[in-house]
Amino acid sequence: MKIYFLFFSLNIFLLIGGCTNDNVEDAKYSNVFKPLDGTWQGKFYIYEDTLGQRLGKAQPKDINEKYLKSLPLKLVSVIEAKHVYKSINPFLQKGEITDIYIDSNGKRKKAKSTAVNSIENGKLKCVVNKPNETVIHKGEYKGNNTIVWHRNVKSPKRIEYFKETVDSLHYRIIGWGYYGNDNPNLTPRTWFYADYAKN
Repeated sequence: MKIYFLFFSLNIFLLIGGCTNDNVEDAKYSNVFKPLDGTWQGKFYIYEDTLGQRLGKAQPKDINEKYLKSLPLKLVSVIEAKHVYKSINPFLQKGEITDIYIDSNGKRKKAKSTAVNSIENGKLKCVVNKPNETVIHKGEYKGNNTIVWHRNVKSPKRIEYFKETVDSLHYRIIGWGYYGNDNPNLTPRTWFYADYAKN
């Protein structure tokens, strides 16, 4: 009986231990992705600065909706999107993304992707597996359910920075990108904004 009890206790200990994370750096970000759990739908807007790139704030970090509205932007593309996220544990979240791209002629094209948000050695990481590429962003938690995601790929050039904020009803994204022949020492040419409502 004592052997059975010891074996049972050991199994319980291993089961509980397997659901925890002993990394102190990871622990401070426990459930940081939790507010994103659920189904979200909305539109992702891509804009272009009508003045092109110019001298000014290159790769600006202090951005918000007011800042975006102050720029001379024109809408170049709209993506209808559906995001579904589920936390697997306090440090790992998986998602499914369905994007419907609409071109200038109104033609619609659907694409599905998978996403993984994780905490690894105190670092936030987002990996999106798209049909034609894998996109990896590093993240920083800024408080108030806001994460800043960024990547810097040299070839081909992909420099991106965006803020992702979640509340009980909305999931919003605002950011910019440098691509192709863009000069990262000048203002961004490409901007984007998204507002998804929770179903």
